[in-house]
Amino acid sequence: MSNLISASVQRRLVGSATRKSVLSYMADKAADDGSGIWTSKANIARDLELSRRAVQLAIQELIRDGLVAETGQRDCKHGFTVEYSIVIEAVDNLPSTREPRSPRESDARVTREPGSHDPVNHVHPNHPYKDTTTPPAEDTAVDNSDPQARCLAVAGPGLCPASRAAITGTAEEIEGWLREGIDLEADILPVIRARTPTIRISPIRTWAYFTDAVRAAHRQRLRQPARPQGAENAGAPANPQLRFYADWVNADRYLPPSAISNSVALALLEAGLTSAERLALRGVPVPARPDPARKDHR
Repeated sequence: MSNLISASVQRRLVGSATRKSVLSYMADKAADDGSGIWTSKANIARDLELSRRAVQLAIQELIRDGLVAETGQRDCKHGFTVEYSIVIEAVDNLPSTREPRSPRESDARVTREPGSHDPVNHVHPNHPYKDTTTPPAEDTAVDNSDPQARCLAVAGPGLCPASRAAITGTAEEIEGWLREGIDLEADILPVIRARTPTIRISPIRTWAYFTDAVRAAHRQRLRQPARPQGAENAGAPANPQLRFYADWVNADRYLPPSAISNSVALALLEAGLTSAERLALRGVPVPARPDPARKDHR
C-alpha cells in the first residue's frame, strides 16, 4: 500500500467517479514506486460494487491516458492475472481538485499579536500546501565555470533539496563524462532537464543515475545530422509513460522479460533515455533501428 500515491490520486481530477475509484483501489495495492499491482478485475469489481465491464473499461482508459501501464503477468489459480503499475509522474501532472485560493482563504489565518505592528500567520503544521521544512530558495547567480553548478541549475523538481544535498558529493561522475568527450551543453544538460521535470518519490542521490542516458544522448547526437530549424527541441521532456519505462530500465528492481516491447525500447533509445547496453544488461532485446536510406523497390 502506498499512502503517497493514494493521497496524490485523491486530490486529482481523474475523469470520472468510476475511473477515480479504480485508480484509488490500485494505488492502495501499489508499492511506493507505483509497481506491484496484480489484483484481478473481478475482485476490484466486487470490492468497489461495480460491474466487471465497468472496471475493464476504466482500466483501458487509464492505460490509454498514460496513468497506468501493464508490466507483466502473474500466475494465479485461474491461469494468470495482469500486473499493473501506476505512472506516478502522469498522476502528479493531473489537474488538482483543490482550486487555488487567496492566502487569507487557504493557507493562513492572519491575526495580530498584542502590541505588535506585524501580522502573524497561523498555519497548521500538517497543511498539505505548507512546506514547514524547506526555506524558500533564494535567487543566486550560477557559476558557469562549474559543470556541477550548471547541472544543478537546469535540474527540475525531480532533484529535490535532499537529492541536491546528496548528489553534490558525486561530482566526479560529471568530470568523467567530460573526460569521455561528452558535451555539457548538447548532451548532459538536456538529459538532466528532461529527466527531472516532476517530483519523484524515490530521490536521486548520485549523478551516476544519469550516466547511461547521457552516454546514449551523446552517441545519438554523433550519429544523427543536425536537426533542421524548427525541429522539436531535443531536450524536451519525454511523455510520462516513456519516463516511467526509462526509470524502470535504468533502476535495479525486477524487470519482467515481456515488460518492454520493441516499440517502447526503440522510443527509449531515440529519446536518449537509456542505452542499448543497458537494455541488453536488463535482458531486453535491442531492436534494430530503421534505416532511413533504405527504399522499398517494387
